[in-house]
Amino acid sequence: MPDDAGAARPTSQPMNGLILLLNLQQDARQAPDEKALRFLMVNHTRRLVAYQQAFLMVLDAGGKARMEAAANIAVPERDAPMSRWLEAAATAIATGPEAKRPHNVTAQEMPAALMADWGQWGAGHTLWLPLHGPDGVVTAGLWLTREQPWNEGELTLLANLAGAYGHAWWAMNRTKRQTGRWVLNSRRMLMIGAAILAILVVPVRQSTLAPGEISPRDPLIVAAPLEGVIRRFHVQPNDAVTEGQPLFSFEDMVLKSRLEVARKSLTSAEAEWLTASQGAFGDPQSKARVAQLKAQVELRKAELDYAADLMDRVTVKAERAGIAVFTNTNDWLGRPVTVGERIMTLADADQAEIDVQVPVSDALVLEKGAAVSLFLNVDPLNPVRGHIVHASYEPGLTPGGVLAYRVRAELDPDQPMPRIGMRGTARIQGDRVPLAFYLFRRPLAAIRQAVGL
Repeated sequence: MPDDAGAARPTSQPMNGLILLLNLQQDARQAPDEKALRFLMVNHTRRLVAYQQAFLMVLDAGGKARMEAAANIAVPERDAPMSRWLEAAATAIATGPEAKRPHNVTAQEMPAALMADWGQWGAGHTLWLPLHGPDGVVTAGLWLTREQPWNEGELTLLANLAGAYGHAWWAMNRTKRQTGRWVLNSRRMLMIGAAILAILVVPVRQSTLAPGEISPRDPLIVAAPLEGVIRRFHVQPNDAVTEGQPLFSFEDMVLKSRLEVARKSLTSAEAEWLTASQGAFGDPQSKARVAQLKAQVELRKAELDYAADLMDRVTVKAERAGIAVFTNTNDWLGRPVTVGERIMTLADADQAEIDVQVPVSDALVLEKGAAVSLFLNVDPLNPVRGHIVHASYEPGLTPGGVLAYRVRAELDPDQPMPRIGMRGTARIQGDRVPLAFYLFRRPLAAIRQAVGL
């Protein structure tokens, strides 16, 4: 590197040194661009203090130094061995404990790998002059070398000058940092936006959730065969029953009285008919009443048969084997029922299905064959799986007062048969749709209803 042996020596007058210091500070603040400021720092600083060579080392966020300017050299050769050694040495200083303090650099501060070349590339006396802005972060440094030692007066002047250089360098690069930060943030936002858009178009399976339960398939409905009051249940809910087993009985006091009255009425009618038949040979009037009394006998016999049939229906028996499915017995005892009113059902424990009540607002995937998963309340980690076999054409009101479609799903084979009556939450899956449609379907529907589009 060339030196400037004939460079101006510092003035011996303190007043001249202060004037030169003020002039250099003003020139640094008025530098039109970064290039002019770099040239000023490495070349014009010798107007204040004499040196042989000066290098401007710019530091990155990790403290690694990069040679940006050198005194008396238009474009420094960064690949030269000396330049590489200087950058490594400046990095060692910038990352060391004395990085923020102007001081004389000695060979002992260098790592072992750099200390060996100190005699070849290091100068007699080297000064590290850190440059930092108002935030206190060192972003650059001046590496000054010469043969003569640095005195206290020169160090004081250079420390003050470094403050002006650091502030000017910080102000010069602030716009660049802000622009770079804005560009970086813009790129990040674009990348985030692109990632969000990419995620929103990812196809996912459309699904809906609705309350469901395990219900019997093709159950036998046990209805009230007559009007009356249930007196007793012979089975309890979910009991297994056999064909012909009594299920429940009605109060039979009135029916017994009706049967006894019908029996006595038939006996009386038969006696009158017999008397008239015997007197018909000699009494024309008795002969005329025989046909009428015979009809009365037939009527009383029909009434007796009807009363006997009602008595036979007092105790309702199971027409086939199965599980008795009904509510608590106390809900029925003493309660009057009408003919045809549903009391219970007989279900086959091995023939069950999933019964789902899908609200009208969620009825999107009710196609036949759609997959259904029922997450039981008692075992939500092991869902019961099936597929839709029927969905009602028209919705109806559920016991909770919700307008819903009834969906029946057949259970898939090769899974444990759940107990009839278990409840949970059913998930019905449909075709694949973009994630955006899956997430914003309801908000869009609400907005559409609100604005009327």
